Amino acid sequence: MDNKNNTVSLGRMIKNTFFMIRYAAKYDKPLVVKIMLLFILSEGGWAANSTFILRAIINGLTGNAAVSDIIIVLCISFVLVIILEWTDQLINEWSKAKLIKLSGIIQRDLIEKNSRMDLIYYDDPDYYDTYVIVANNADQMIEKTVMIVSRILAGIAGLAVAAVLIFSIDPILALFPIAGFTINLLTRFKIERLEYQWDIANKKALRKADYSKRVFYQPEYAKECKLTDVKNPLREQFDEALEEATAAGKKYAPALTWISLLNWISVFTVFSFFAVPAYLGYLALVVKKIALGEVASANNASNFVRGNLNQINFCLVDFQQIGQYAEKFRVMLDYEPIIENADGETPKTEAQILTLENMSFRYPHTEKNTLNDISLSIKPGEKIAIVGENGAGKTTFVKLLMRLYDVTDGSIKYGDHDIRDYATNEYRKKISAVFQDYNIYAGTIAENVLMRETNPSYKDQELGANSLSEEDKKRVVEALEKADFGKKLAKLPDGINTVLTKEFDESGTNLSGGESQKIAISRIFANSGERTISILDEPSSALDPVSEYKLNKNLIENAKDDTIIFISHRLSTTRMADRIYLFDKGSIKEQGTHDELMQQNGLYKEMFDRQAQNYLV
Repeated sequence: MDNKNNTVSLGRMIKNTFFMIRYAAKYDKPLVVKIMLLFILSEGGWAANSTFILRAIINGLTGNAAVSDIIIVLCISFVLVIILEWTDQLINEWSKAKLIKLSGIIQRDLIEKNSRMDLIYYDDPDYYDTYVIVANNADQMIEKTVMIVSRILAGIAGLAVAAVLIFSIDPILALFPIAGFTINLLTRFKIERLEYQWDIANKKALRKADYSKRVFYQPEYAKECKLTDVKNPLREQFDEALEEATAAGKKYAPALTWISLLNWISVFTVFSFFAVPAYLGYLALVVKKIALGEVASANNASNFVRGNLNQINFCLVDFQQIGQYAEKFRVMLDYEPIIENADGETPKTEAQILTLENMSFRYPHTEKNTLNDISLSIKPGEKIAIVGENGAGKTTFVKLLMRLYDVTDGSIKYGDHDIRDYATNEYRKKISAVFQDYNIYAGTIAENVLMRETNPSYKDQELGANSLSEEDKKRVVEALEKADFGKKLAKLPDGINTVLTKEFDESGTNLSGGESQKIAISRIFANSGERTISILDEPSSALDPVSEYKLNKNLIENAKDDTIIFISHRLSTTRMADRIYLFDKGSIKEQGTHDELMQQNGLYKEMFDRQAQNYLV
């Protein structure tokens, strides 16, 4: 995905704007229509009151109109003003409150879209930048689009009313606001384009600064920041980001200043506040063509024309900003994942052999393979260990097994079929996995173990102890005990309903690193179902050797006929494996049982000997 070219044609911008209107109407068409009607009625009403009704009042007062007729016109104006003020309040408060729901829907759709995004796109900086910009702006953009299109329609209504009065007095009056509108349109387009480019440059710089800043107040980083000098490079990164933001300001600010000055002098000083009053004075005092009522109403009408043209002007210029953001928004909505939505075969119920044939993988935008020509077979029920130094390709290997990525060359087969022939969600039902970069969520222990709705029938209620079925309670407790979390669980007053982290609850519980890993590992025990393969990617790194031994023993004992694939730096785990594969620089360098590899006197033995003093069991 190439997002480096941010240029969008005017036609495309307009199409994008109306796309956003249609998108909003898809969820709440009556709301969009009501907002537009309120704007039109308000602007048309104010224009009529400030022109035709004003002229009638002044001409009545300076002429021979009956007092009763003047009072009637005044009453009409008074009632109209009350109605218009009420309408404006609806626009300012009611419509904005209603649009909050649409904003929430936008974020929900983006979250849903992001959840279906192929993992490979997280490694694409262009795509990630697009997603960040869309996530930060799209909900505001749809609200802004509805309001801007409504203002344009209202401006046209106000223009129509004012134009009728102006042309009935002197058409030349229309030239002044039109001239100001034209200059304003040209300069505002340039201003908005520069502001958009500045905003994009600023966001990229400040995203880096925000990361550095965020690290200093998040508790998980606090200890290292206090005990090490990591704060120094973080401060340097923060300073570099500020320098980038400052450089962007120096690049765009001078041009914006001069163009804005030209805009204000020509549009508002000359054509708005000087030309119109001067010409009206000429008509009334020199040629005596118009009366006082026409002077006041024509001046107001001219101001309405200028104001509405400028409003339309600003709105049209906003099309540029909306069109740019909407382009990225449409890219997100149009994205169709290849892997996550893949349909196909359903794997057989019984466990199948995993076969890799000449499998290679390369990340996007890189020239070198991360994995090269991997060929191996894993039989049902085998216990396999994958070992190697950091960067050897071990984690990438298991992500390919789970079809989080697709291979670049070769194939991975489960049974008789390439895994790409299966429906992705059906294939992944066969796999349970715990990664080294696991997460603990701000929810209950039960929710963190089950990783799903605890009971769908309660989805519209606040989750609590009663939302867990007896079957779920039993599954959670057994899984935690198998993960060696039983003793800690017994000490928690709320048991499996204990809220983890203090993110939303001051009484929440923060677990140690080892305890958190046990929660993560318990997910494998809780998710039996159709599973035939269990993958553990460094899940026990925070555990002591004794706890790690108990965990691995429990896993093997409870795995029954499951295939188990361990990835571990601690080679004590490999003693339990039926076969060990040592990865080095993306290739399999050694393979065999623990005893066979020790006898080879190669890299495996060297690594094992370095760790020997850590093995207590």
